[in-house]
Amino acid sequence: MGASDTTLQQAIAAHQAGHLDEADAAYREVLELTPNNPDALHFMGLLRFQSGDPAAAVQLIARSLDADPGNPNAWNNLANMLSLAGRVTEAQEAYRRVMSLAPERAEAYYNLALSLRDHDEPGQAVHYLQQAIVRSPNFFRAYETLAMLCYRLGDARGAAETYRVWSLRDPGNAKARHMAAATSGNNVPGRASDEYVRLVFDHVARGFDRNLANLGYRAPELVATALGEYAEVHPGALCVLDAGCGTGLCGPLIRRICQSLTGVDLSPRMLDLARQRAVYDELIVDELCSFMRSRAATFDAIISADTLVYFGMLDEALAAASTALRPAGVFIATFEALIAGGDANFQIQIHGRYAHRESYLRQSLARAGFQHVQLVRETLRQEKLQDVVGYLVVAEKMSKETAPAQ
Repeated sequence: MGASDTTLQQAIAAHQAGHLDEADAAYREVLELTPNNPDALHFMGLLRFQSGDPAAAVQLIARSLDADPGNPNAWNNLANMLSLAGRVTEAQEAYRRVMSLAPERAEAYYNLALSLRDHDEPGQAVHYLQQAIVRSPNFFRAYETLAMLCYRLGDARGAAETYRVWSLRDPGNAKARHMAAATSGNNVPGRASDEYVRLVFDHVARGFDRNLANLGYRAPELVATALGEYAEVHPGALCVLDAGCGTGLCGPLIRRICQSLTGVDLSPRMLDLARQRAVYDELIVDELCSFMRSRAATFDAIISADTLVYFGMLDEALAAASTALRPAGVFIATFEALIAGGDANFQIQIHGRYAHRESYLRQSLARAGFQHVQLVRETLRQEKLQDVVGYLVVAEKMSKETAPAQ
């Protein structure tokens, strides 16, 4: 092994250990001895990218490929950098070079599919996602991306089949199991699992508010308005629970009428964002029903914006809400409406949320000890450019005087 080879190995070791200055000096030493060393140019390019100089990174990896055009790893890294730089056509061509050099490399098909999806070629994206899965049957990110793209394209059968195969390949994955049930109608759980809810909302937390704004999301505004109307009739500061508070979209809308405001959610990442609003007195990571049962007769009001859409059967959640409310306290929540024919009380939808029939909502609220129930049909958001119709529910917990004798 020559001196430059030894130095290159030392550079790579330093790079992998995170000693970037040491690695940089060693790569430079190699390139002084062998200016067109393809590996040194490639790894120096990666280091430049890590150091925040993507333009220099692209130039170095391009030089590496001039010296060794048959390196699929370098082509893949170049493609990723070009994609991040917005050089879409060049990036896609680089991904195709990877596929020609390493036809079984599933990640190249996947990355090309993402680029095609994001630049208005969804049909081609579907093809390359399918090819990624053929080459790597346990490439679970590809299943999820393909299923979501099929859903976006209106291909319900394709989405269902993709989730079915994913759930068989990855049976421990809560999202795969839940969405396989949602899209097929088979083995539907009575409610979404805690693991599924946490997984989904931790994943979407960063872009959650922006995405909902793009969908014309109205649930926080609806529940906040209803709570304001309740407060006008019941003067005095309220102890309020925001049940399933997420990123805290409701908090700023109701803070002024709250003596105390508590938020509870399963997703730690969502609560991290809610904390930044600085309007909650408490923010607690917990399962909703368990938390409400632990706070008996604590709250004057419970609001819940699009949280109980992850419950099919409602008895447990509504009984827990009743437990947490003081007598004559108010429960305000949104639900998606089940309007289709049939006699089902609730139905899981292809997007994974549950819709409820009005009669079932009324019966469930009555069983949980609520009275003066108001259900108002509202548009909650848009989904695939279609209105999502739901109910705004306002109900009061029975006081001791009005509760039926046991």
